[in-house]
Amino acid sequence: MKAKAFWKNLQISITLILVALVLSPLLIFSFSPQTLARDYMQAHATLETGASNLVSAIYLGYRAFDTLGETIVLLVSVTGTLALLAQGYKKENTPGTENQKVSFALSPEKRKANKMRTNLMEVVSGKLGPIVLLFGFYVMLYGHISPGGGFQGGVIVASAMVFLALGNHTETQIKLNDPAILARIEAASFLILVLVSLSGILIGPHPGSTVKYSIILLNVIIGLKVGTSIGMMCIAMMGKNHND
Repeated sequence: MKAKAFWKNLQISITLILVALVLSPLLIFSFSPQTLARDYMQAHATLETGASNLVSAIYLGYRAFDTLGETIVLLVSVTGTLALLAQGYKKENTPGTENQKVSFALSPEKRKANKMRTNLMEVVSGKLGPIVLLFGFYVMLYGHISPGGGFQGGVIVASAMVFLALGNHTETQIKLNDPAILARIEAASFLILVLVSLSGILIGPHPGSTVKYSIILLNVIIGLKVGTSIGMMCIAMMGKNHND
């Protein structure tokens, strides 16, 4: 036990030393802020991209490929989370059922067993779900001229999916809470996002008005990608159902 504690403390010490070495230049030396790129984008972003929201102009215009990388990180994260949940669900099965397929649909048995699931929660959640869903699409579509965008709208859409799942008092699975359908929408959104990104390389630069419409399209695609990913993950954590 002493040897195990020693190696654990050694690993923690080495980690802290490495973190200190990486962060020490930021604490010791003073760096002047780089204002050239900031001033240029502030002066020309709206004209060159057609988006008055400078955040959307930057992450879907000047650094759109970096945003593509962020969506890949999200895809890998959600895939890994669902894989871990699936492994945990399989371990709960009785012996001899290892080959069962795992579905992340909401389980009616788990819904009935949850004492916190009340009629009031179902009614309120069911009424709020469509409103939140509509607001999420508004944030996606108008993210280029107002606060919002694809990532923000996608999170709101995922929240709407959770509300709809909580407000579904019937035993039937609605389309927006079906993990199989959400997985298809997510895959299609990611494929379209990659194709749009590649088309930008082939076609080349465009005037601001054209870029504005591409930003709207990218906001919708990213919103669907983020919304379905997070929504599917939340539904998977809320309950499960094993199908043969």
